[in-house]
Amino acid sequence: MRAHGAKLCSFLIQICLLHACGKPPDIEISAAGVRPLLPGRDTTAAYFTLTNHSARPVTLLGARAATARSIEMHRTRVIGQQVGMQRVPQVTIAPGEQVEFAPGGLHLMLFGVSEEADPVMITLLLDNDRQLPAAFSKLSL
Repeated sequence: MRAHGAKLCSFLIQICLLHACGKPPDIEISAAGVRPLLPGRDTTAAYFTLTNHSARPVTLLGARAATARSIEMHRTRVIGQQVGMQRVPQVTIAPGEQVEFAPGGLHLMLFGVSEEADPVMITLLLDNDRQLPAAFSKLSL
C-alpha cells in the first residue's frame, strides 16, 4: 500500500508541475530596455511594458538592481513650459491590463549605476512579496 501511495503522490506532483509549466505567468514584462549611460553620468532610465494576466490587480512597488545604488519610479510631467519628473510610489495594473513605462511617461530612474552591463538585470518588486527578475537590454541612443 505504501508503494502505491508513493507512486500516486509522485504522479500527482508531476501533473501539478506539468500544469504549472504550461500556465502563462500572472504578470509579464516585455520590451525591457535601459538607456546607456552618458559620459560622466551614473544615472539612467529604464523602460518596459508590464501586463497583468491574472484576475486580480497587481501593484508594482519598486525595483532593484545589483548595479545601481537605488531605483525610483517616476512620471514625466509637463506644466506650461516646464518639464519635470514626479516620483511615483506605486503603480497598480488592473486585471487583463498593461502599463507602459516609456520615454515621456512612466519610467524607472537608476541612480548610482556602478557598471554598464548588457543586459542589466533588474528585479521588479510586486505586492505580496513577489519579485519579477528581468533582463533589460541596452537601448540605442
